[in-house]
Amino acid sequence: PMTSSALAAYHAARGDEDACRGCAFFAVTGFLSLPLSVPMLLSAPYALLADEDQREWPDAVQRLWATTTTDRFFSTRVEGGEKLAAVKGPAVYVANHRSWLDIYALFHLRDAPPLKIVAKSEIFRIPLCGWVMSLIGHVPYDRAKGGGPVLERCVALVERGVSVFFFPEGTRSKDGVLKQFKPGAFVVAARNGAPVVPVTIKHTGFLMPPGNEFWEGGRLRTGRDVVLVVHDPVYPRAGGDPKAVVADLEVRCRAAIASALD
Repeated sequence: PMTSSALAAYHAARGDEDACRGCAFFAVTGFLSLPLSVPMLLSAPYALLADEDQREWPDAVQRLWATTTTDRFFSTRVEGGEKLAAVKGPAVYVANHRSWLDIYALFHLRDAPPLKIVAKSEIFRIPLCGWVMSLIGHVPYDRAKGGGPVLERCVALVERGVSVFFFPEGTRSKDGVLKQFKPGAFVVAARNGAPVVPVTIKHTGFLMPPGNEFWEGGRLRTGRDVVLVVHDPVYPRAGGDPKAVVADLEVRCRAAIASALD
């Protein structure tokens, strides 16, 4: 956070408001993470021993961290949030991916259960950030090992009543066009008979375009609010070929997400 603060001051002196705001965003999120990591780490024994699956206390802390950060820079609005409370039991959540801000946006889904997010393993190697993500129970995806271990872990989580989250495009869309979906999230849902909850995330790509934001500070624009559109849950069709069930889920969820994009 000290480096981000210094970069924010540098860009402010040069008159580059977007770069200044981007560095300030990461400075704020970094400074917030320091005090909030204390209760997170102190609660680790309880979370690991008495709340191994949901880890509700660490989840509450990360929601506070994310929403407190974003509320200082832009507003976030949820449409269709009442549909979250109607989902009974564990589910697989999926959303489009355009920006680093998408992760922050997810924590504004206040009626969603604690979500275990599938994220690239490199993030788990960042000091403090990676340790906290592991404590919360998020799922690292190592591209070198393929998707098999991640799918098995997510299937087991859903079987134990835990909801999981995927960005099915696999990576951020640099041009804003919705990419083809990878089947992993839908395999997990089909194998468990669990619903998939599609969520459209809007305007994050405009506010902070994809790049090397974490290490370089990124650019944070103004002029739009983040909007999350929660769609009706999509249930696997009973019977039929498993591959066809997965493909059907993928098509229906992608259509739902695409329907709300600008």
